[in-house]
Amino acid sequence: NKMTAWEHVYKDASDIVARIPVLAAFIYNLKYRDDKQISIDPKLDLGANFAQMIGQSEQYKDVARMYFILHSDH
Repeated sequence: NKMTAWEHVYKDASDIVARIPVLAAFIYNLKYRDDKQISIDPKLDLGANFAQMIGQSEQYKDVARMYFILHSDH
């Protein structure tokens, strides 16, 4: 049915978009931090988790939050 076919695509697209920060942090750590990977902290939000995974300071967590908020509408 054409009316409900988009539901599966939307779920898959949402899953892929949710994994982009983890993939970006993995690539960043592989290139710039000698492959020192930091795991996800489920207590943190998306921006703070990304900042933590790339080994940045506490102040950068706020920058990452603002970045993700400003670019979420694109």
